[in-house]
Amino acid sequence: VTKADLTPRSCLLRSHGLLGLVHARLNQGLSTAALYPAPEQGWDIRLGQSMDDKTPLLVGEEGKETKNHVPRTVTLWSLVALTYFAVAGGPEGTETMVQTAGPLHACLGIVFIGIVWSIPTALMTAELSTAFPENGGFTLWVRAAFGEFFGDMAGWLQFVSSAVDAALYPGLFVTYLKRALDLEGMSSEVAWTIQILFVAFVIALNLAGINEVGHGSLAFMFLLLAPFVVITLIAFSGVFTGTTITGWEFESKNLVETPASPDWAAFLAILLWNMGSWESTSVAAGEVANIKEVFPQALAIVFCIVVANYTLPILAFSGLDSDWAAWDNGHYVEISRAVGGPGWGVVLGCAQCFSVAGLFANGVVQNAYQICGMAEQGMLPTAIAWRLPYTQAPWVALVVTLVITCSMMPLGSFTAILGIDMSLYCAALLLEIAALIKLRYDQPDLPRAFRIPAEGFWLWMMFLPAFVVSAWAMCLGGWQVRAFALGLLVGGALIIFLVNYLRGAFPSWFSGVEGVQLFGADASKDEDA
Repeated sequence: VTKADLTPRSCLLRSHGLLGLVHARLNQGLSTAALYPAPEQGWDIRLGQSMDDKTPLLVGEEGKETKNHVPRTVTLWSLVALTYFAVAGGPEGTETMVQTAGPLHACLGIVFIGIVWSIPTALMTAELSTAFPENGGFTLWVRAAFGEFFGDMAGWLQFVSSAVDAALYPGLFVTYLKRALDLEGMSSEVAWTIQILFVAFVIALNLAGINEVGHGSLAFMFLLLAPFVVITLIAFSGVFTGTTITGWEFESKNLVETPASPDWAAFLAILLWNMGSWESTSVAAGEVANIKEVFPQALAIVFCIVVANYTLPILAFSGLDSDWAAWDNGHYVEISRAVGGPGWGVVLGCAQCFSVAGLFANGVVQNAYQICGMAEQGMLPTAIAWRLPYTQAPWVALVVTLVITCSMMPLGSFTAILGIDMSLYCAALLLEIAALIKLRYDQPDLPRAFRIPAEGFWLWMMFLPAFVVSAWAMCLGGWQVRAFALGLLVGGALIIFLVNYLRGAFPSWFSGVEGVQLFGADASKDEDA
């Protein structure tokens, strides 16, 4: 082993005696290719199997398990389902885009924002998730680029944004269930009981392990999309004749109409809300098998599904109903009931319930695995990363997520918190984009299994529109939204200072988890050692 083979970039092992480990492995006897540096292929030196094949060894390439690493069980289609619910979760939510700008502008906006905002964000996620293949995702990227404070702040912003989102879903589930089954007279006691049972079901699914959440999300995705696919195909059968194969009236001229009073600010906020969060599943990168291939593939598949998932139902349902003022959340159910009868309303209403279940399950995954990953890295108390022995679910992180989410459930309506949600999310996204660009300059040789095919000026140009759109979105809300978002930023900074104080006063509480690849400040300390 030469000195060049043990550069900090190719050897990010913990400070538990690298030379002693190498000496011990050499004494045991290694195969001819067992110990070799491959910085262009992985993210640390890999130690091959010993001659006796009994001792687990540290492995860093392709996201394989290191010694004592939790098994990576999330495969391609489970990650596709998790990412789909992080970004879209169904056509629901696009009704207000049609209400504020019309179907044509809604579809054009989806394609445009998809190109200038979503694709760059997805490419950023693919590159940095393969460069930092551990739980924590964007918090690790920002921490490596700008230090502990900004890494913690990115985590805080995303956590609060996601927690507020997740708090809406139990109430939405009841709303869609009442609409589907015509239970508008449901008492508040029954409604709260259903919400509690809904939350308990999703938490139980998460306690079964992230692989089970992925499988469940895949089932939710199929169950929610199937009715929309059927209705969309039926509606398009009337594009040229004006009447569908089922006898429904279809007006093609509706597709190019615009509401009498479009609201472009609200339209952009809702559009960005529907097209964001591509980096959300990066927080569970440490659970993904064969990450260098699976993550980029999953993001590409989800992008195609999301664009079709939004645009095709918008066009199909717009041909069936042009009362743009009535196009509010849940209007797809009303249209299907009006043209197809009560049965179609029940089917589509139940599909929306499956959508909400997938969205809530993903919100819990995002928050729980984010703080679990931060605890594994020593950014939060290590106890938060404790896992169940059989399913490996991070039960402490799930409990913390449950408590915070439930405390936000009384906040209320979607409209009231959308501006705050987008302000926090876009602030975090700006940090993540800046981290990508800074790491390209500061750590050009950082092994990246997937690398965006752009350098220098062209990399800046690729992300400039996304940067501008994100900065603009932060300013869309009124002064109340900006004041509340600023208050959360200040509150986050105070919490971060408190955590940093505790980290210095009680370092044993923040020891991290053995077998997890360290990044950022702790990794640098290990290099020095």
